[in-house]
This record gives sequence, C-alpha cells and structure tokens, in this order.
Amino acid sequence: MIETFEAHPEFKGFRVDTGALRAELLEHGGIVSRIDVPDRDGHFADVLLGCPSIAAYAGSHPHFNCLVGRYANRMTDARFFLDGTTHELDANIPPHHLHGGREGFGLKQWQGSVEKDAVVLRLTSPDGEAGYPGNLAVEARYTFQDASITLDMSATTDAPTPVSLTSHHYYNLSGVPGTTVHDHEISVNAAAYLPVTPDLTQLGVIQPVYGTAFDLREPVILGDAMADDDPQIRLADGGFDHTFVVAGTGLRSAARVHHPASGRTLCVATDQPGVQLYTGNTLGAVGKHGKPYPLHGGLCLETQQFPDAPNHPNYPDAVLRPGRTFHARTVFTFS
Repeated sequence: MIETFEAHPEFKGFRVDTGALRAELLEHGGIVSRIDVPDRDGHFADVLLGCPSIAAYAGSHPHFNCLVGRYANRMTDARFFLDGTTHELDANIPPHHLHGGREGFGLKQWQGSVEKDAVVLRLTSPDGEAGYPGNLAVEARYTFQDASITLDMSATTDAPTPVSLTSHHYYNLSGVPGTTVHDHEISVNAAAYLPVTPDLTQLGVIQPVYGTAFDLREPVILGDAMADDDPQIRLADGGFDHTFVVAGTGLRSAARVHHPASGRTLCVATDQPGVQLYTGNTLGAVGKHGKPYPLHGGLCLETQQFPDAPNHPNYPDAVLRPGRTFHARTVFTFS
C-alpha cells in the first residue's frame, strides 16, 4: 500500500494506494504532492494544486501542500510577549511574520519512514530558529485508510514556545488544472470568525457570522459568497483568508466542500479551535503540467490554533510548555 521512491537526490518520497485514493508525499517540506480520488463515475484525478515538477518544490512556491510551523498564519509585527520577554521573529512579510518565516517547516528536510499504514515525518527545530524559543521536536503522521487521510501532528519542547501546526493543501475537486473553485459548494461548522486588518493580521475580535458573508453553516456556492460586498471579503482581495471558529470541542466536523459537476466531496474534521479558509486570492504561479493557476484556482482549509494568539489574551492559549505534548488531529475524507 505504501512504497518509497527517490523523489530527488536530496530526499525521498512515498507513494500510497488504498484502492479508494492514491497519494504521493515528499520528505521535503512534508509536502503531499498529489492526491488522486475518483469522481462519481469512478474516474480518478489529482485534486491538489502544486509545482510543475518535484524539483520545483525545493524552490519558492506559495506553500503548496506543505506542513506549516512553528506557528501557522500571521504574527503581527513579527513579535510576541511571553513570560516577561519580547521575542522578535523573522519578518518574512514585513513588518509581519507568516507560517514560521523563511525557516518555516514547509521548507525543511523532514526525516520520513513507513509504519504500517502510515507515513511518519520527523523534524527538530532548534532554539532560536526564526526567533522562537526552545528546541522543538515535531512528528507528523499521515495515516491512510480507504478514502480517508488522518494527519496527527505532535510536538514537545524544552522551553515555553507558541505552537500551531497545520497542513497547507490546495484543493480543486474538479481535478481540472487551470479552473477556479468558484463552482465549489462549501459549508463551515462555525458560528463565529476572526476579522482581519488591511494587512490580514488579527483585530483580536471574535465576530459572529450572523448576517455576514461568513455565515457558511449551510452550503453555499463559493463564488457567490466571494462576490459579496462584505468589507472583510474586499480586504482579502475578493475572497476568504480568515479563520473560522469551529463549533464544538474534540474531533468534530470543520468543513465540507463539494464539486457538483464531478460529484467529488471533501469533509474535514479536526480537534483544533480554528480552520483557516483561504481561496487562493493571490495565486498566479505556474503549476502542474506547466499550466498557470488563476486567482482562486484552489482553496485551503488549514486547521490550526488562532492566528497571533500569543498577542491576544482573549484567544485560546497556544503556548506549549516543557513536560506537555502538543497534539493536533485532522481527518480528510473523500467521497
């Protein structure tokens, strides 16, 4: 079901075939380079965006399908205050910090192995990397069963440090390169979301979705929601780049995406407090098969801690301390 292959002279890859889905993973960046799932007629297609070649993942790209850390999303002014000390981070999107900075986990060489029906990736982030305190030991375990992929991410530290780990998969369920996700139907299990500033950093407010374009509790066509004149949609270049507060606790439904034309559906469940919906508002890279991706050519559902949480006391505490283990589980189920 899982076999290794030489993806690149510097890293290996893993091919997975459960019968219900096929996937390919890389040690570099913990990247999932493809996921093939069937449409209603049983025809398989790759539903992930990505780079035109495996070698291209080693260069610059818009976080295509990588693992993200040490802290997902934006950190305002590239700093946070913890236990009496201000920590200055790598301002890789000046003046702010994004997805762990220029030394983020999506650019790192993970060490991978196969354990039964899982691909296990491990990484150590040293004290001071990108400005974060503490040595952080990280494990990402992708388990494959039928048409489901379970991602378990865990971490331990020897000094207090904020941690938010996620995956940055770009989905287009049509399986047709060069199309947009405007025709996808989406619902999100959230009664509140986190509005942003013009820099897409946190206002620090937990806002009800009622009466806004962010009320996605019932299925809507994504293009219709993105066409709304809501000022928050306009701030995100005519799309979503916001964290939704997932209703409930424990492992529960976060979002469902359906592509009516093909019949493909993706359901995402998580035990994390938030899910970031990003609709590819700044896409424009050349992707697989050498085809350029249009704006809104894919969508991401990044399950995570609240962005910038160390700078907002009203957000859930996202600091990991010695003696404790961070754990996050996300389940992606296709049908």
